[in-house]
Amino acid sequence: MKNKIYILTFLTGCAAFISVLSYLSRFDGIWSTTNMLCFSLLIPLSALVSRKNTVVSFLFTTFFTVIVVRNAGQHDWLRVGWVTAITFIPLLLQLIVIVIDGIKQYGPQGIALSFIRMFIGFNWLTHCTEKLFVSRHDAGLVGFFKTVVGPHTFGSVLSDQFAVNMIVLGGLVEFTAAVTLGLGILSRFGAFAAAVYLVMAELMGEHFGVGYTWMMPGGGWEVPFYFFMVTLPFMLPKTGGPLSLDNEWHLSKTPFYKLSGF
Repeated sequence: MKNKIYILTFLTGCAAFISVLSYLSRFDGIWSTTNMLCFSLLIPLSALVSRKNTVVSFLFTTFFTVIVVRNAGQHDWLRVGWVTAITFIPLLLQLIVIVIDGIKQYGPQGIALSFIRMFIGFNWLTHCTEKLFVSRHDAGLVGFFKTVVGPHTFGSVLSDQFAVNMIVLGGLVEFTAAVTLGLGILSRFGAFAAAVYLVMAELMGEHFGVGYTWMMPGGGWEVPFYFFMVTLPFMLPKTGGPLSLDNEWHLSKTPFYKLSGF
């Protein structure tokens, strides 16, 4: 699909990168600063480099935009978050074009399947950012792993470093699920990894002991079970949907790094 809206995502992405540059003195550490600079720069770059393919441009630009907005939101870097969030406007326009063309080419079922897969995948970014792209982990998150995951998994309270190691490991699995399902590359493997991870999260976080409803103190097993059930179908063959890097590669018969058209 020919991309006609990349100039808007490129301009809003540039604004996001400039807002990050103007906020450097307020970031909480070298790691957070590095990640915000890299991911915000990748927003306009992905729009520009993938400008010849609407689907590829949408997938990559959305991926990096979600990371920057989520990281800004969890740190209360409000100006960066709001400026970057403007990119969602041209992305929505891009998505409308993709849907209209996609329904004509693939039918509504294929597009609906792609939507569900993308939502599940990009949703993992809202979780892995707090585990991988921060200079200092939230004390509440570390405390949860120390006093809840530790006793239920290892039989004792964890040390701070062990808890942080567990958090990073979980973040890596979540990031893998975000890449594979969100971008639609090896999505069957991503669905398997995410499903196993959700089962482990249910057991290690003692969600079963809390009860079903997620809103109960400590969180019941409702939400993880829901995402587990909607993830399972993507382990089946040919369920990734047409709006995916796998499909774009199949159509173009070119390596992933050449999907931009360069």
